[in-house]
Amino acid sequence: MKREYIETINYLYSLQRFGIKLGLQNIERLIKLLQNPERKFASIHVAGTNGKGSTSSFIASILKASGYKVGLYTSPHLVDFTERIKINGIPIPKERVVEYVKILQDEIDTLKATFFEATTAIAFKYFADEKVDFAVVEVGLGGRLDSTNVIMPAVSVITTISYDHMDVLGDTLEKIALEKAGIIKEGIPCITGCDDEKALNVIKKVSEEKKSKLIIADEVSSVKIKEIAENSLRFDLKTGKRFYPNLIAGVSGKFQAKNLQISILTYELLSELGFVNFKMESVYDGILNVREFSGLKGRFELLSLSNYSQKPKIIIDVAHNYPAIDQLVSELEIFKRNKLLILFGVMRDKEYEKMIQKLSEVADFAVATQPKIGRALEAKIIYEIFKQNGVDSTYIQDSDKAFDFIMSKASEGDLVLITGSHYLVGEVIAHIEKRKIECLI
Repeated sequence: MKREYIETINYLYSLQRFGIKLGLQNIERLIKLLQNPERKFASIHVAGTNGKGSTSSFIASILKASGYKVGLYTSPHLVDFTERIKINGIPIPKERVVEYVKILQDEIDTLKATFFEATTAIAFKYFADEKVDFAVVEVGLGGRLDSTNVIMPAVSVITTISYDHMDVLGDTLEKIALEKAGIIKEGIPCITGCDDEKALNVIKKVSEEKKSKLIIADEVSSVKIKEIAENSLRFDLKTGKRFYPNLIAGVSGKFQAKNLQISILTYELLSELGFVNFKMESVYDGILNVREFSGLKGRFELLSLSNYSQKPKIIIDVAHNYPAIDQLVSELEIFKRNKLLILFGVMRDKEYEKMIQKLSEVADFAVATQPKIGRALEAKIIYEIFKQNGVDSTYIQDSDKAFDFIMSKASEGDLVLITGSHYLVGEVIAHIEKRKIECLI
């Protein structure tokens, strides 16, 4: 099975990676072949520039804590393909991926379907076969023409709107917002955390046209952060219906407060619409255990490593655009440290100069590296920009060697930050896991 799975994954990776301009015809053909599995469960559709992965995970975790069987479809994965498709935090079995690709392969080849179209069809089929009560579905890119936009959700969610993927989505916030608002369906309510006035006006207009009730998170609820710890966030939330004192999320970072706010409002709305029986304790349980219940990784996550002689603190974060990096830098103040060492790799289609400039404000030392993907920016270019910003730095193309090097430079009391890309964070996690296994042999 291992060889067959590897061959299957290599086949999926060989498919065209970006096909947003193709519209929804291909995915509609694929799901028709599977007898429209997306109609067999209630869904929550989540779009947005940043925060949609965390928000999707929080929603899924709260629903699991309420006793429901919950599918979660997110992208990209960090280490293994199966992370994209989970039920109650457990990834899809590899043999099921092989099984579904066999069913779909002829049609995929005929249509010249993209990687994401094929993956989306597999997710919907798995969720239907396993009879999930809900599926939380994260948009891959944009919204309007994204392969996930064939679902008719119970609720649509738009987290935030900022600049990213401008070559595909447009070069203004209004254009980007219009693509994201493409997930809003006729008569289906939408919750948003968007606070940019121009982008929000676009979302309001689309909601009016679609006769969709729009719930703006900051207008109907308020968050009071009480404590930000290294592994948790404690806060109060007041909504129009309830007061939640002393909520504790099993993740850190002030930025997560908005994602949590949106997620809890979504749960309240699902209750109001009759999809769930509201349980206050499920909110507390779900957000506290989000990593276990949903498999959430790589979001301002503090790692503990026993197989390295040095004992610096290590933070991994998938911040992959300027707004996320800007937020990340502001969060680092909670960590007392001697020096901050940064391992950074980024895709070349990002605002990487601004991202590096922001990181340079806090970095004592930087290692530039290059994730093993064609879109990755050359490590030497990253290194040169760090140097221009006055940061002591070097570059090592191979991310495994780069991680080992930065760990050799770090001392107890230092903080090592790994960021810039999902792909880099995934490679580092895989490398750490491999080191753990080698230590056991």
